[in-house]
Amino acid sequence: MKDRENPVRNNGEVEKMVRDAFQGVLVMCRNDEPYAVPMNFAYRDGRFYFHCALVGEKLEMIRSNPKVVFVVNRYNGRPEDHRKSLKCHGCWESVIARGRARVVEEREELCDAFRTFMRYHGNESFEPSEKAHEQTRAIVMDVDTMTARRENDAKQTEFWTWEQGVKPC
Repeated sequence: MKDRENPVRNNGEVEKMVRDAFQGVLVMCRNDEPYAVPMNFAYRDGRFYFHCALVGEKLEMIRSNPKVVFVVNRYNGRPEDHRKSLKCHGCWESVIARGRARVVEEREELCDAFRTFMRYHGNESFEPSEKAHEQTRAIVMDVDTMTARRENDAKQTEFWTWEQGVKPC
């Protein structure tokens, strides 16, 4: 088992943790003002995809500072079972991705982002409507690094890192 200072490099394991989740928290910052918002997502080839409204605080913050963090966290089990165990540890895993986000404005790239998002969520035949680009925006986050942790009931924690450009195992 590797520790926090010497994690296992394994893009495949980190990406599996990402793909086993469907929601995370996107963290942004403008000046000294942090902002975090829960979002569902899609993931493909070192990029996270999000959809959102045409205007809003997320878009303004990303345009002013593209550096973002996206956190995916999953507890394996039911909350009532965890409470009954009377332990503060449990079976969980988390991924912290750091990178740069951008608002997708161009129509063809927006349509590609929407297809990616819907296919990730199981709709293989989705095609955006003619007006989708007028009603919705997409945010694409290019990942620089990801770190991941998993803990089991025995309080054993495993650590991994993900590196851009490394093929998953």
